[in-house]
Amino acid sequence: MELRKLFEDPEAEPILTARARALAIQEDGVAETNGAVTLTFHLGDSSYSLPATVVREVQPLGAYTTLPAVPPFICGLVNVRGRLITAIDLRPLLGLAVEPPVPGAMLLIVWSDDRELGLVADSVVAVHGHTAALVPAPSASSGHGIVWIRGVDADLSLHLDPVALFADPALAVNSEADS
Repeated sequence: MELRKLFEDPEAEPILTARARALAIQEDGVAETNGAVTLTFHLGDSSYSLPATVVREVQPLGAYTTLPAVPPFICGLVNVRGRLITAIDLRPLLGLAVEPPVPGAMLLIVWSDDRELGLVADSVVAVHGHTAALVPAPSASSGHGIVWIRGVDADLSLHLDPVALFADPALAVNSEADS
């Protein structure tokens, strides 16, 4: 198909627009991550990194209260010194199999956009300066990426954007809209 015909095709326009936005978000993430201090953690066999500046606290995932009729990415509520924090498992949001937290799991208390969430991690690997450039995740290049994945580093750790994660409509749980 000629490029001109592709641009004129009304069915192709939303696909091209979505791909362009995904690529633009990836480019912004590369510039912001380079030189930042990151916290790296594991979920299963994969590594993920967050900017250390948004991680308020890391603690063992202790007792948590499960909630009825919530999406599978919500583990439940955790009481942290009198504050109730929603514990989120990123596995379902990343397309990974839903699993209960492993023994010794950690809770990363993340603060972004005046909201606080707890991200469940199997283990915390390190806090270190990240100096290499990120490569866009392969799924982002195809236009099917998760907007809150900034890219992949040389150690194959996926770097997450907490602002975009908190803004993801998939995290909005609204009983009125869901029913």
